[in-house]
Amino acid sequence: MLFSCKGNGQSTEIGLKNNAIEADSNVPFSGDYNDLLTLELASQITSFDPEQAQKMHTMKGMLGEMLRYYWENGRERHREASTPNRKNTKMTATDLVQIKWVDDEADMESFLNFIDLKAHPELVEVNGVGDNAYWNSKKQLLEVYYHGVSFTLQVDMSNDEAVNKEKTIALAKLMISEKL
Repeated sequence: MLFSCKGNGQSTEIGLKNNAIEADSNVPFSGDYNDLLTLELASQITSFDPEQAQKMHTMKGMLGEMLRYYWENGRERHREASTPNRKNTKMTATDLVQIKWVDDEADMESFLNFIDLKAHPELVEVNGVGDNAYWNSKKQLLEVYYHGVSFTLQVDMSNDEAVNKEKTIALAKLMISEKL
């Protein structure tokens, strides 16, 4: 059995303008991580050369999806010995900017359930970022909620945790102002 709109007064046009399907202007974010965190934003916040960046986008479209831009800039981290008879070591560290756990159908209640403040006392509220944001000092990342979109963001470009926190917060604000 076939149905047709022809002859009943309904349009058979599919709403094309300039050969493109019209986007719903009420949807703030497409769901594509690449639309939210771009190489340009990552490079702008870190001041690293975008030509030197590498991109890793794992588990695209799946629950554990993650988008990461990273640079091998020769930064070293000092690792303290875990036992008394071992030496402290130097390790190379990769500078990175990453986003994960993006939910474009979030509400405040689901966001707060996801971050679970009772189970994670290391979370500290960050004012002025989205509708609600929390810094995780243990994992060095930022949990953000803004107008129905939640995400986890991290900038790791320094051995100074305060610098990483400052850059992560600045990137979240930039993403919200430019992309959401």
